[in-house]
Amino acid sequence: MSRLIHIKRKQRILLASLLVGIFIVLTVGLIVKNSIDRNKPTEDRASVSEVSGIPIHEDILPEGSEGRPGIKRKIKYIVIHETANHSEGADAKAHAEYLKSGNSGTTSWHYTVDDHEIYQHIPDSEVAWHAGDKLEEGGGNLNGLSLELCVNDDGSFNRTFDNAAKFTAYLLKEYELSVDDIKQHHDFSGKNCPMTIREKGRWQEFLNLVRQYLA
Repeated sequence: MSRLIHIKRKQRILLASLLVGIFIVLTVGLIVKNSIDRNKPTEDRASVSEVSGIPIHEDILPEGSEGRPGIKRKIKYIVIHETANHSEGADAKAHAEYLKSGNSGTTSWHYTVDDHEIYQHIPDSEVAWHAGDKLEEGGGNLNGLSLELCVNDDGSFNRTFDNAAKFTAYLLKEYELSVDDIKQHHDFSGKNCPMTIREKGRWQEFLNLVRQYLA
């Protein structure tokens, strides 16, 4: 009888040890997983949506950033810009990193569009410093939702142009605006921007493409 009790006690100890071991393994695994998740690049954890098949990455500048004044306003225009950055690799993601670095100073904008995706930097409801007209009443900064089109030489500007038209059509619907409410940076400051579109005479083409996507 004593030997039987001893065997059962040994079995209980072994079972308890096994359960403790399983608990430790599961706990360590969970800790490791959480550590990996926390250390994933920001891009992996960014909020991603989609418009007309184009990925939209929400990569918002922190509150209090120099380029994010936090001023609320009503959206009256969609303002089209170009980055004027022809460097290879100067796509939407690269411009998101540029804005986050703080090297742009007060200059900022809402979205950067390239030939395969779009990055958002400032909430739609807030002012960005993009039109060169400070906070002029009815101006581009105070009332414009700004899109910067990438012109990097290793990208396809025609695809960027098309993506921007699709996204502009989406924004017009979202904010109950019309094609007449699409503006150029030039309209507010006189700057030759969007340069490629202006110099190649493609502005009317852009508006017509937006109309097509609206339909």
